Amino acid sequence: MQIFQILFDVVAPVFLVALVGYLWARSGNKLDSTFVALLVNTVATPCLILDTLMRTGVSVAALSVMASAAIATTVITLAVGWLVLKAMNEPVRTYLPALTWSNAGNMGLPMTLFAFGEQGLSLSIAFFTLSSLSNYTLGQGIAAGGISFREVIRMPVVYAIALAMVLIFWGLHLPLFAGRAVQLLGGIAVPLMLMSLGYSLASLRMTSLRTSVVLALVRLLGGFAIGWGVAWLFGLEGVARGVVVIQSAMPAAVLNYLFAARYGNNPQDVAGLVVVSTTLAMFLLPVFLWTVM
Repeated sequence: MQIFQILFDVVAPVFLVALVGYLWARSGNKLDSTFVALLVNTVATPCLILDTLMRTGVSVAALSVMASAAIATTVITLAVGWLVLKAMNEPVRTYLPALTWSNAGNMGLPMTLFAFGEQGLSLSIAFFTLSSLSNYTLGQGIAAGGISFREVIRMPVVYAIALAMVLIFWGLHLPLFAGRAVQLLGGIAVPLMLMSLGYSLASLRMTSLRTSVVLALVRLLGGFAIGWGVAWLFGLEGVARGVVVIQSAMPAAVLNYLFAARYGNNPQDVAGLVVVSTTLAMFLLPVFLWTVM
């Protein structure tokens, strides 16, 4: 019984905060999603990354292993997703990005924080960064029909990671006043991510429930299995294994819906996958967590 209470205490806060954003939208209140996304991506998340990596003192080697695991899960998931879509005769450009790239940021970071503490968050940041970089390049490229690396150059998280690595390698620290400012700004990242997720889900509409359910199960169960496989392949144990498994098993990222809408790839179909996979995750994530805690 105690393990179920622990799992509930990990999963419930994530969905409750997202629910606040959802109810905010359903009540007719406005949330400037463009401003929130800009604030989270350019200020809050880079500060969260810098603050967490500096305070937890995770080694560069451990972060490198986690980044390699993220690349491996992405490549395997990409291949499996392509095979599944071909077997189902579904459009690859429409669904493959959402099947491959999970919500490693908005949901993955808070979930691993609550489940594994700040050490888990540090390792999760490495996973999230590599996943995000590949999503903005390869994932967007699949949706657009061509890859552009300009988005990566514009991502502040890249520079936050680089700065943290330099400071860790040389054993340096930010001045106390700067460190506290970075910590305060980083503290707004997780609640804003979750509220923005809930707000976005309130506006998404699905078209094909059957296809959405099947592909959502592929995203969640397939990601879970691939995460375990990669963790075993890399010889990961404890927190590192838990982070890889849980991050790999996250639902489809809302970002892939935005790419589908931007490039005219049946955005309502992608919306269905995002909504259904996020809904099913409420019931499956406690089971996934139980296997790694």
